Amino acid sequence: MFLRKIKKRNSVFSILFLMSLFFFTFPSSSSALVQCKQNESQESCRARLLKEKARLEDEVRKLEQGIKNEDVKQSSLSKEISRLNSEIRKNSLALNRKERLISRLRSEISSKEESIRELNEKLAREKESLARILRRKYELGDMTILEFFLSSKSLSDFYRDVPLFTYIQKSLSSSFKEIDTLKREIFNEKRVLEEKKEEHANEKYKLALEKQKVEVQKKDRDMALKVSRSKEATLAQLKKKREEEIRKIRAMLIQFQRQGMNAKSISFGDAYDYAKLAEKYTGVRAAFILAIMQQETGFGRNVGGCYVKNDKTGEGVYIKSGNPAKRTMMVNNIPNFKKITSTLGMDWKKTPVSCAIYQNGKYYGYGGAMGYTQFIPNTWMSVANRVQGYLGVPIASPWNPRDAVTAAAVYLKDVGAAKRDYRSEFCAASRYYSGRCSPNSRYASSVMGRVPKIQRLIDTLERD
Repeated sequence: MFLRKIKKRNSVFSILFLMSLFFFTFPSSSSALVQCKQNESQESCRARLLKEKARLEDEVRKLEQGIKNEDVKQSSLSKEISRLNSEIRKNSLALNRKERLISRLRSEISSKEESIRELNEKLAREKESLARILRRKYELGDMTILEFFLSSKSLSDFYRDVPLFTYIQKSLSSSFKEIDTLKREIFNEKRVLEEKKEEHANEKYKLALEKQKVEVQKKDRDMALKVSRSKEATLAQLKKKREEEIRKIRAMLIQFQRQGMNAKSISFGDAYDYAKLAEKYTGVRAAFILAIMQQETGFGRNVGGCYVKNDKTGEGVYIKSGNPAKRTMMVNNIPNFKKITSTLGMDWKKTPVSCAIYQNGKYYGYGGAMGYTQFIPNTWMSVANRVQGYLGVPIASPWNPRDAVTAAAVYLKDVGAAKRDYRSEFCAASRYYSGRCSPNSRYASSVMGRVPKIQRLIDTLERD
């Protein structure tokens, strides 16, 4: 009993030790990492946060795999426990059957013993009868003539008793033989029953040992399942904590992206760097991308002159004058516009977008284009995920120049600009402006007129 207690205590200590090792497997993360350090530049902070975010995301993936592994382990252990429970029930039923069989054999053995006892009693009675007869016979046989005449018996009585005694003696002797034969048969039957009882008792003992072995195995599996569930719960808790830290980092990165919209114009050098990166991802010529950007906003000098004010009609106001501006955005784009600005922590009513063209007292088309490369909200949503994938950012922003240039390249690739010939690029520029390829597009002609000049600048930069 003492040894069993020691083993049980050691088992508990082992489990606690393993769980303590698990708790220290993953590094702890401090909330201090999710904020900029004192005197740290924004770019340095952003780079560090991106690195920390990547590390946390990798840890979350490992935690998710750990949770999946524990789920698989628990499923396997549950099946094993179910099988062991079935085996225990099977052994219990077999033990009950053996017990009933042994009990029945005991009863039959007791019955045989009772029969032998009765035969012994009968034999004893008949032996006593024979003894009396023999004594009587021998008394007659030893009687002298004088004793005979002195007795009250007549001679005829004497001769009449002797044959009777002899017959009874022979009958009793025959009965003794029959009783002895019957006893031997019953003894043999009893011996066979006892052998069967012994055989079943041995089988019952083996079954009991097997059941005990299975019960020990089940107990171990139960403990392993309990530890696995505890480990999974800890993994899930840690995963939740890491995901919260990732969320905070994303919020900080979004703040950086929001600040990017206030930068307005960017240098040609910065625009060139972003366009070359986009060319690497998409195959669209950097000069063509920059021509689109220059045509749209002058590298960010004009990202929009209107605010949307009415999400039911799409009407807005001019930012400078505050006067009403009709057709500021198509109504079917407003849900995605609100979603984009909300995700970036911006107020959709105070976010600059392009105004509808107004000439000769008449509005033409709609406004509503956003950011450095003037994307309509619905179109932006069709490319945003790929931009995030290329750049490794949690949320792409039309007001972040690098994101916007990459988005323009992704869209231009979709409409055929990656072929890098004049006809394909002209058609792509037309589609960028109006959604269709028009051979008479003045917008496309203007863009294609800028491309050679920008290409010469790029060649100069790359030659130097």
